[in-house]
Amino acid sequence: MENLKLELEYSVNTAQRIPRLLACAFILTFLLGCQPQVEPEPDAGTGSDDQSDFLQEDIPIIDLSQSEGSSLYQPRGIGGGGAMSGFSQSPYSTQWFVGTDMGTLFRSLDQGKSWLAVHHNETTFNSDLTYSPGVGFFSDAATLMHAPGGRNPVRSLDRGKTWESVSFSLAQGEYIESWYSDSYHKQSLFALTTKSLWYTKDGGESWEKILSEKPSGIYLDYLKEGIRHIYVGLEDRVVRTRDYFKPQDLIYKSPHFKIRSFTGGRDKQGLTLSFSDDQGRSACSSVERYRADWGDSALNDHYDHCGYLWVYHGEGSEDSLLFTQSSQIVGDHLKMAENDSSTLVVTGSNKWIRQYGTKVWISRDYGENFELGFHQMNWDVTPYEPWPSEKLDYSAVGLDIGWYDNGYVSFSLNQRNSSEFGGTGFFFLHTTQNKGEKWDSPFTSYEGNSRVPAAKENWSSTGLEVTTVYRYKFHPQNSQIAYAAMADVSGMVSEDGGRTHRLTTTGQNSIYDYAFDFYDDEVVFAVSGSEHDYPINWHANWTDAEGGVFKSLDRGRTWSRLTPQNSIFNRQFLSIGYDSDHQIIYAGTQSEGVAISYDGGGSWSYQNNGLQSGKLIIPQIEVDPLSGDAYALVTGNAPDFTNHEKTGIYLLKRGESQWKILRGVVHNPMGITYEPWFYPTAFALDLSDGGDRSTLYLTDYENNRNWLATGIWKSTDGGNNWYRVKQYTHPLGIKIDPFDSNRIYVSGLYQLDGNWGEGGHIYSDDGGQTWKENESIPYLSNGRSMAIDPNDENHIFYTFFGSGLLYGPKP
Repeated sequence: MENLKLELEYSVNTAQRIPRLLACAFILTFLLGCQPQVEPEPDAGTGSDDQSDFLQEDIPIIDLSQSEGSSLYQPRGIGGGGAMSGFSQSPYSTQWFVGTDMGTLFRSLDQGKSWLAVHHNETTFNSDLTYSPGVGFFSDAATLMHAPGGRNPVRSLDRGKTWESVSFSLAQGEYIESWYSDSYHKQSLFALTTKSLWYTKDGGESWEKILSEKPSGIYLDYLKEGIRHIYVGLEDRVVRTRDYFKPQDLIYKSPHFKIRSFTGGRDKQGLTLSFSDDQGRSACSSVERYRADWGDSALNDHYDHCGYLWVYHGEGSEDSLLFTQSSQIVGDHLKMAENDSSTLVVTGSNKWIRQYGTKVWISRDYGENFELGFHQMNWDVTPYEPWPSEKLDYSAVGLDIGWYDNGYVSFSLNQRNSSEFGGTGFFFLHTTQNKGEKWDSPFTSYEGNSRVPAAKENWSSTGLEVTTVYRYKFHPQNSQIAYAAMADVSGMVSEDGGRTHRLTTTGQNSIYDYAFDFYDDEVVFAVSGSEHDYPINWHANWTDAEGGVFKSLDRGRTWSRLTPQNSIFNRQFLSIGYDSDHQIIYAGTQSEGVAISYDGGGSWSYQNNGLQSGKLIIPQIEVDPLSGDAYALVTGNAPDFTNHEKTGIYLLKRGESQWKILRGVVHNPMGITYEPWFYPTAFALDLSDGGDRSTLYLTDYENNRNWLATGIWKSTDGGNNWYRVKQYTHPLGIKIDPFDSNRIYVSGLYQLDGNWGEGGHIYSDDGGQTWKENESIPYLSNGRSMAIDPNDENHIFYTFFGSGLLYGPKP
């Protein structure tokens, strides 16, 4: 009875589109000879002569490119350059989605030309890309589903601007892996999980489990009378059912292998179904010759994520279908559009060696023949070659850093347009809208002057910012020159006040800080390290990772190493300051304290007199441009945390050799029993001409179980007494507005459920007595720092872990 009810419901919905009889009244028929009229059916598919039983109507694509204005805060940077997943393309509109491992879901309304971040208060994206499905699209082109981390699904009714939780009774350990749209029933959507297949018929309000096995893929065959044939690939078979899985017909049984992926498509030429098997040792045997170079583990992973392609092509009317094994190999992804029986797209696997996983093969003849449509980096030639520039829009990350993706964490083909597909890796999103003839990099826009983009040229972001920016600094005498200290891609430089940027690299993973020659805007100093993401999680611990101090004489185009590359100085540095008048460089390490050069970098020694013994982490150094005095922040010697009574700001007056701690009494807030200052992260004081050096601000970070004891601290007597002015659990950056010393900004991390104290982007207009939150910024959980625009006192740059730079009005 339930089956009948659902069938009828679907049929009525479809019947609304069936042409209606325009009958004349009986009397008029008799008197005037008027005959009943039938409205003509719309053309099915691409023609009007379709006589099959299957529905192949065109569905108009809604253009959303002009539907919304721009955001208040604009992204700045080079775009991309980080791990992405969940790439999704709406079959019914111009909307795309993609997520990042730093927690943000991005949406595009114009097929990747520009991107908007979904506000963290609405929903996020999971950092574990293993469980990071894309967005599901209902065919009304407005309703969406999203499952961060594959659990706790949320729904949007307004194309992704706002999201709400829905009921979905996933079992323990069950994760949503993908969604499948129902093009002719606007309230229907399928969810494929690690354990079962689910279905909604009410726009996502409620979900029913309709199959208690893990599906490897699904295809809907739409019949004109409103009934669907649903094909599902399972581990050892392919089944077909007439709506809602009651009953199932076995149409193919695997003889001995597992089915890893399954898909299908139909048009006037018939039905094509395809799947991949797990016979990787045979299918990918050509890589066996690399075993000595790559090792057993890498080869076994390669084989485990490889298999042959199998294809059926016909009408689909047989009781059992004959699939034919192809010589084509398949990695992680096998895709077809539901309305195209001839086009198949397969990819390699990100577990494959030699970057073979970035290969994309395309067939236009039902899987009979395949051609290589994309390969990010070809290791089989010397020197290695990226995909040709006439077929791929290059990017700053690819040209300046390298083409380092091994495969596709996610790969999407538009369910109703086989010309559109693309995939994400740990660095790039590459897409095509013409079946691989040309590939786009929809995260970046070239701003240089060359015919073919080259390294060390200018770029701008389309809004899809995946990079981490630790700090953003302007040259003190030339406000058009700005430098970003970054993770993974080292750093970037702007010579137009932050509008466009080019990448710069010292050869290390991260540049953590810059310092400038006051008298020469071509000169810049940088400190870098081989480990990224300080001070998140274990990255806060002291480390002996490699790094150093570097100098550039040409605004970061080339760099020379200043610190010796030996066991004493070849280590990760976090901070730097420069006394231009006396050519003194101060550089803070993540283990050994402060290294100083009194001759502009020619010779070096550690100057830790007055600092406590043991491991010394120095996250910030500032040099007074008037006096030459140096200020250094000593944080906790994590993971031991044995020095918390000696953490804080230290002062080294110019010409002296002993650091002095600016920490008298730290007054614990009333009711707080845990100790503060286990891990200070940043400080601020007004070093301008006439600025008050006795007023100091400091932020400390909770990472030693000192619940709610951290926050923003202020001293008005040179550090003799400190009072907490705001609880803040994980603050990372603090700045005094150079145009108004009473305006203070703080940014950092924030646990979005509110269970871990205060966070986000806050500011004070009264020296820290009261605070407000900047709620216009979409990134709440991953703030890092900020910089006031010296060219416009009403604007500010915010920096983020994994979300680059945002530029906009001061709050």
